[in-house]
Amino acid sequence: MLAGLTFLTEALAFELPLLGTVSLAFAIDLAALLFLGPLPAAVVAAAGAITPQDIRDRKPVRSMLFNVAQLILSVLVAGAVYLATGGVVLSLTSEAGPSVLTIIPAAGAALAMHGTNILLVTAYISVAKGLSAREVWRGQRLGAYLVSFIGLAFLAALMAQLMRVSGWIGIVLLLLPLAVARQTFQAYQNLSQAYSETVRSLVAAIEAKDPYTRGHSERVAAYSKMMGLKAQLPSPAVQILEYAALLHDVGKIGVDRDTLVKDTRLSANEFNQIRQHPAVGKTVLEAVEFLEDIVPIVYAHHERPDGAGYPLGLSMDEIPEEARILAVADSFDAMTSNRAYRRPMSIGEARAELTRVRGSQLDSALVDLFLESISAFDSIEELIEAIGASRA
Repeated sequence: MLAGLTFLTEALAFELPLLGTVSLAFAIDLAALLFLGPLPAAVVAAAGAITPQDIRDRKPVRSMLFNVAQLILSVLVAGAVYLATGGVVLSLTSEAGPSVLTIIPAAGAALAMHGTNILLVTAYISVAKGLSAREVWRGQRLGAYLVSFIGLAFLAALMAQLMRVSGWIGIVLLLLPLAVARQTFQAYQNLSQAYSETVRSLVAAIEAKDPYTRGHSERVAAYSKMMGLKAQLPSPAVQILEYAALLHDVGKIGVDRDTLVKDTRLSANEFNQIRQHPAVGKTVLEAVEFLEDIVPIVYAHHERPDGAGYPLGLSMDEIPEEARILAVADSFDAMTSNRAYRRPMSIGEARAELTRVRGSQLDSALVDLFLESISAFDSIEELIEAIGASRA
């Protein structure tokens, strides 16, 4: 039954925008270990190692075999830790009461299973993709999953005790509210997808007005996300930053099209129109409740550390970090994109210009972070291909 539950759980797993894959397989595998012991638990874990989605995606056979092996090994290591620290297999004891499941062996087993899984997956990705273990480790953003790990470990302990006290009926009663919870998560996912589609529709409306900036918002969002991850921002903050970058020019809806595409020097009035777009963007976005988190970032993305920016003339510490990240990404893409009034800079010219304005127009530390991130690329085309954005 547990093997079937593991397979079903993995088959029904789905991606959330901020939390990664949602699945109860870890809890079921750990519960199997606590209740049945290491070898039966390894069988349970193996049952969920290959999912229907893996088959549909034509995942490489070596990857699927590795996943089976690493899950079995993770459970066996956890089982060794559990038994070595005094843990008992609940199905083999006749003692009554919750005290049979002691905290230290169960916690040790949970940490051993999770830790072994992370180490093996990190090693595999490092070898398969030619990355350093440190890069892979940082890319997994493990801190974002800490709360989920603790919750699933407690759920495993509860499942093991329910099986011991109430048998399979207890598990069924426990899984019913979890099935309802899954529907709630699915509704959240659908809402998040609608959020994303709304944002991208607004971006399309902006770029339809100015053909010279087509693709600009997508590239700025990709650069901003890259920097947010490099700066180790929390996952929710990275997602908010990405949406803010996509919509940073929404205020240009209020600028005359002739001004946006003008290929000669702007008049004082035209330049003032352009300078108003952060304030117009703030007004537009404030009217949409689910976009309120990105308003401060969009409003401040043309502020400067030296206080000479607009619209408020904020100085370094007064500007949100996400807005300072966005400013670097926006400046770089503006310099390397074609405009009605000038040709695009090469990647080398743009690097030199970023270095020149660091500390005055842009945050020095973030410029250095960005330059480090793009140091391996010799051309804009290579960089854009690497971040998966569009050139046109």
